[in-house]
Amino acid sequence: MKWPATLVLVAILLTAALQPVAEFANILKEKVVLNSALMNSCRAAQNNAINIWYLMNLEAYINEDDFIELFSEAFSVSLNLSHNFNRQTNTNNVVVFTSNDGRFNPITVEFDLLNTTYDQLDDDDLGITTAHDRPVTLVTVTMETPYLFRTFWLREANGTLNDSYLLTDTRKFLVQVIN
Repeated sequence: MKWPATLVLVAILLTAALQPVAEFANILKEKVVLNSALMNSCRAAQNNAINIWYLMNLEAYINEDDFIELFSEAFSVSLNLSHNFNRQTNTNNVVVFTSNDGRFNPITVEFDLLNTTYDQLDDDDLGITTAHDRPVTLVTVTMETPYLFRTFWLREANGTLNDSYLLTDTRKFLVQVIN
C-alpha cells in the first residue's frame, strides 16, 4: 500500500512543481505572439504610410497619423483588440489597445516618428555610416503590457510583490527609398 501512496504523492508534487514552468513557457509564447504582431503591423504601416508624392524624388516621408492609423488597424485585427485612436484627439502618439476576448491586459503602444535626413542621424541610430542628404524617416515603436498570470501560485506571488510583470518590445527602423 506504500507504493501507490508514494506514486500519488510524487504525481501531485510533480504537477505542482511543473505549473510555474508551464506558465513561463506560456509567457514566452505570449511574448512571441505580441512581438510578431508588432513587427508585422509595423511592416504593414511602413509600406502603406509613405507619402506617394515624395517617392518620385526618392524621399521617404511618412505621415504620422496615417502610420499610427494603419498600425492600429493591423495590430488590432491580428490580436482581436479594439483601440482608441482618433486623428483629432490623439496628440501624444500613444494608442491603448484593449482585448475583445480577455486574453490580454491593456496594451500601450507609443510612436516616435522623426522625418530627417541621413546627415542629421547619429551613428547610434541603427548604425548608419553613409552620409547623404536624402530624406528618411526614423520610426520607433514601443509596446508595453502587464502580463496576466494564469496559475494560482504565480498570481499570488505577483500580488504580494505589488509589481506586475511587463511584456515590452521596442522596434526601431529606418524608412528609406533606395534607387
